[in-house]
Amino acid sequence: MIHVLVYYAVALATCWFAFRHGGLPERIVAAAFLLAAILSSLLAFTARPAFRSVDTALLSIDLALLAGLIAVALFANRFWPIWISALHLLAIAVHGVRAYDPDLVPWMYAAAISKIAYPMLALLVVGTERHRRRRWSHGCDPDWSSASKSP
Repeated sequence: MIHVLVYYAVALATCWFAFRHGGLPERIVAAAFLLAAILSSLLAFTARPAFRSVDTALLSIDLALLAGLIAVALFANRFWPIWISALHLLAIAVHGVRAYDPDLVPWMYAAAISKIAYPMLALLVVGTERHRRRRWSHGCDPDWSSASKSP
C-alpha cells in the first residue's frame, strides 16, 4: 500500500508544479493524469478480480487518457507530449500482452501498467520546467503550434 501513497504524493507534486508553472498543454496533461488517477482509484472500491485478467475498466481509462495525450501531442508546441503518449501506449500494450497470455503473473501485470507512470510524470516535470525557462528567457512560449491553426 505504501507504493500507492508514494505514487499519489509524486503525482500530486508533479501536477501542482505543472498547474503552477506550466502552459495550457502542461495543465491539460496534469488534469488528465489526476482524473485518470482518481478514476483508477475508484475502481479499487468495486468488486473485481485483482489483475487476474485484463481489467477492462482500467483499460478504458487508459484508452481515454491516451486519446487526450495524443490530442495534446498533435496540437501543442512541445515535444514532450509525444514521448508521454508513446510511454502510455506501452502501458496499454501490456493489457494486450495480458489478453494474449492469461498466465502472466498478476503482480507483473500490475507492476508493468503502474510503474510506467513515473517516467511519464518525470517528462511532465521536465516539459513544465523547460516551458518556465523559455517563458522567463524569451518573455513568451506559445502553447499551440502554428501548424494547428487554419490559414
